[in-house]
Amino acid sequence: MTTRSSISTTIRTSLLAACIGAALVPAVADAAAITTLATEHAPTRVAAWENTVMWSRLDTATNRYALMKSVGGAAPIAVGVPQRSTAPFDIDLGTDSAGSTVAVYTRNGDIHRLDVATGAETKIAKLSSPKLERNPTIQRGRIAFIRRSGGADELRIGSASKGTRLLVRRSSIRYAELGDSHVAYVAGKPSGAGGETQLRIRNLATEADKPVYRARSGGANAANITRPSYIAAPAGFVFARTNMGSQAGNRLVRYTLRGSKLAYDRGSASYISTAWAGAQLGAVTTSVIGGSESIDSTSPGACADETGRNYCTVELSGPLTFGLQP
Repeated sequence: MTTRSSISTTIRTSLLAACIGAALVPAVADAAAITTLATEHAPTRVAAWENTVMWSRLDTATNRYALMKSVGGAAPIAVGVPQRSTAPFDIDLGTDSAGSTVAVYTRNGDIHRLDVATGAETKIAKLSSPKLERNPTIQRGRIAFIRRSGGADELRIGSASKGTRLLVRRSSIRYAELGDSHVAYVAGKPSGAGGETQLRIRNLATEADKPVYRARSGGANAANITRPSYIAAPAGFVFARTNMGSQAGNRLVRYTLRGSKLAYDRGSASYISTAWAGAQLGAVTTSVIGGSESIDSTSPGACADETGRNYCTVELSGPLTFGLQP
């Protein structure tokens, strides 16, 4: 005979199972949405614009880096430009003055621009100098980059036909990303050094400059901010905040210029480079074990753990909702 007590127990058990099942669905969906574009032999940087993703691949025969490209999530292909020695390409994707997708990067201390559709590469002589330029970024044909000068970092902006002008001079500028009307840059100490790393936004017209996000290190925590990536609509920037130690607060972060709003989605402490590939492909990320190895390292220990799992993968997140808490 079935008693009221046993019926109540059955109902509670069924409800609990349903709740657990419902809670598991988003996690399974999230995991299923991730697409691995490539598994690499060494840490690498990623860059994206709309549905085009580019990164570096270590050629183990030459110990130099080749440039790779994937469009629309398709299988990667090699880009026919000279390889880069010592470190991965410091690449950024954006648009030229006509709105076509282009890439910029440095090689041998000079800035180069690549027409992504045709594969034609051009050295930007107007922006290159005897000093060492790094981390160029392009949008609407304008190019910004970081130059080390007089013991400080200078964030400068110019074009292929004009000289440059100084935007910001600070003791340490790690990355920069151009938008249509603003430039975002990461300033401060790197992960593990203590203190604070800031994402700052500078209005190119008014020159107003402000911090919009802070990652603080201290105690057992080593916080970091990856290079931001520009989103045209709604205009803003996407980046990752990583935190080794407590493992709390690992997030992909979207900053929207209109209203100065921050929104969050899932992240990982292992991320070392991130970019935004559009609403359907989502964020493109690359990682290393623990997220603390230098991005320029060719050490096999940065990629594979004792079980043989490779962390140096280039992955697409799929669509994101940015509905999480900080």
